[in-house]
Amino acid sequence: MLRCLLLALLALPLFAQQLALSLDDAPFLHPAPRMEAPAQHRAMQAALKARNVRAILFANGVNGGDTPEGKALLRTWGEAGHLLANHSYSHRDFNREDVSLEAYEADAVKGEAIIRDLPGFTRLYRYPFLRAGNTAAKRDGFYAFLKARNYAIGHVSIDTADYLLDERLRKRLEKEPGADLAPYRDLYLKHLWACARFYDAWSRDIFGREIPHVILMHSRLLNGFFLGDVIDFFRGKGWTWIDPMSAFRDSAYALMPRNLPAGEALADAVSAERGRKGFVQAWRDGHTGPDDLLFSERRLTERMDQLGL
Repeated sequence: MLRCLLLALLALPLFAQQLALSLDDAPFLHPAPRMEAPAQHRAMQAALKARNVRAILFANGVNGGDTPEGKALLRTWGEAGHLLANHSYSHRDFNREDVSLEAYEADAVKGEAIIRDLPGFTRLYRYPFLRAGNTAAKRDGFYAFLKARNYAIGHVSIDTADYLLDERLRKRLEKEPGADLAPYRDLYLKHLWACARFYDAWSRDIFGREIPHVILMHSRLLNGFFLGDVIDFFRGKGWTWIDPMSAFRDSAYALMPRNLPAGEALADAVSAERGRKGFVQAWRDGHTGPDDLLFSERRLTERMDQLGL
């Protein structure tokens, strides 16, 4: 039955789908070859301005947000019309046994303090690692905390592993500053397209309709180089970039799933909450093309190894 439904979903057109851009871990002031963090931010902002796309950045303190340079960079995003949201201060994994609800709440408040006075501040919270608690008490306790502070969850409907490509790109450029970037760009676009197709089909299966998507990418060197290519690529596939708040206003993003361990991408979390199993395996069984399964971190890593990236 699920396989038949999956085949029906695959027969539907993917065109005219809507997509909003989110960038995690901003400002990410880690040293980088060939393009340091300030230049990365200028490049990303220029790519967005040239294409009239608005982004939302999820900022934290440990990646440089709580420094004069980091705050200044975040301010440039807000002043350029983009949105800034809370990604905690310390980027802790809420599913760890040693991370208490009380400590996690305090860390979220500390994260908010970095951006609440900046233009573009928006009361959305995104869980680090998309992990929303390993117990019902932690999950529900933090849900109550968010509601009390008038926050919504900055859900993700299309998850990606762009950070893995970024790590490989950095290592290559540290050894070979003049290395060709094209193979990284090409694999990056294939990875994102595999993620988009997979999560779009899963979302339509679980919600029974198309939803406006929010894609998770990162404030990284990779996107300093290729963000413009990403935007152009999806437009070339018939997808439309929309304002992030237009996506977050959809009723799907108001959900607070009750799966345990809590969190993950939206379709994943809701599927687990409803006890709906089998979609991922059915998708894998139905796709045999060499690029179809590049949404998987394991498959992406294998392909990078095969290509010598």
